[in-house]
Amino acid sequence: METSAQQLDDAYRKTIYWCESPEQSVAIRIGHKHPVLDDALRNEAVSEWAFITAYNPHSTPKAPSQNRAMNEQLECEIARLGYLYWHGTGIDPKGQWPPEASFLLLGIMPASAANIGRKYHQNAIVIGRVGGAAELLFLTSETGSR
Repeated sequence: METSAQQLDDAYRKTIYWCESPEQSVAIRIGHKHPVLDDALRNEAVSEWAFITAYNPHSTPKAPSQNRAMNEQLECEIARLGYLYWHGTGIDPKGQWPPEASFLLLGIMPASAANIGRKYHQNAIVIGRVGGAAELLFLTSETGSR
């Protein structure tokens, strides 16, 4: 799947990032605030979060078995680092990209989240904090680091 930087930017911004908190599912959208997520974060006594996957490094489609293996490795690393996390899924509403299993990490600083995203060769991750809008954080120059 050949995609331009602008197409990737658009795809990331239109994706719905679902996570499963202990109480309910939360749909995270770039540029939007998420009061339900904020309440869940306050309950965990954290203020920052990041949504990360290991699927499709550099936005290059991989076999489902490769994606699952890389995501299992990511989950092991998240657990080893001691972050509280919830399972999630990135959903392309147009269906051009298959759903990507992901993780919402609680209490992680943006720089630490970016390091993990880069380690798993992601072009971008989604970050946020209590009271703020979800932000797309680009990790590579190919997608126009912002």
